[in-house]
Amino acid sequence: MYKISKENVFFEFNKENKPILEVNPGEDLIIETDDCFRSQIKGENDLVTAIDFSKVNPATGPIAVKGAMPGDILVVDIMDIIVDKKGFMVAIPEEGAFGHHISEPITRVINIEDGFFIFSDDMKFPLNPMIGVIGVTPSGKPVPCGEIGNHGGNMDAKIIQKGSKLYFKVQVEGALFGLGDAHAGMGDGESVICGVEIPAVVTLKLDLIKKPDFLPERPIVETSDRVICIGHGKTMDEASEVALEDMLKLITNKTDLNKTDASMLISAVGDLKVCQIVDPQKTMRVEVPKSIFSKKGEYYL
Repeated sequence: MYKISKENVFFEFNKENKPILEVNPGEDLIIETDDCFRSQIKGENDLVTAIDFSKVNPATGPIAVKGAMPGDILVVDIMDIIVDKKGFMVAIPEEGAFGHHISEPITRVINIEDGFFIFSDDMKFPLNPMIGVIGVTPSGKPVPCGEIGNHGGNMDAKIIQKGSKLYFKVQVEGALFGLGDAHAGMGDGESVICGVEIPAVVTLKLDLIKKPDFLPERPIVETSDRVICIGHGKTMDEASEVALEDMLKLITNKTDLNKTDASMLISAVGDLKVCQIVDPQKTMRVEVPKSIFSKKGEYYL
């Protein structure tokens, strides 16, 4: 099993990036990820307004998958996420949903103890580790790791966690996969501009689907009981429309339902949820029961 250090990072998904490693389909990897600040914040005296923003949201990689070609699907199976012992949160005036309430920049240290993150002396919450930045490399112009696109990137969807499986449309030879921006916890919306930002160690498997019968334009996430489409746009409405249309396409392609029936099914059992509202491109997701994609008990996504 390969172990990849968090020293091997990139700051934009760029087809000119050279892979740090090539792996065979089906191989397990252990990947270290740095925090979204690239370890520029060490304590509460370090303010986010003073850091080098050209070095934020690093992704570990890129990792090439042998035999991956445009038109394939890269399958990423997240088997474990172990977060570090200390994370950070920040707040900045005029940034995020609450920026107008914040008078000066602030950094808060969030310690991790016994499966909880410690928000204050009298408040602690169970860890809910997730990955914010994850994706393949687009065939077009480079995309900074802090942005989202059809390739994935900074989706900030808290359902990307241990036990999740992601499906990405391969756009360049080798796929050139990377991930970073782990959180010990993050609410839907990431309202103040961050979650509990923290380094992590991620165990995952990379695999390929060759010549798929359906090729998603944007990432699909599968959990133990849900299938999720993630959409992005300048507004929450635009992002919602993208996610809903993607789910409609997925259901009509992978089941016998027509568009009318699939639309009603999404309205009956689908949940439209926020991922994040603080970036220039907002991110929404649609979740439906995994049982939709089964026949006689056999799952077939």
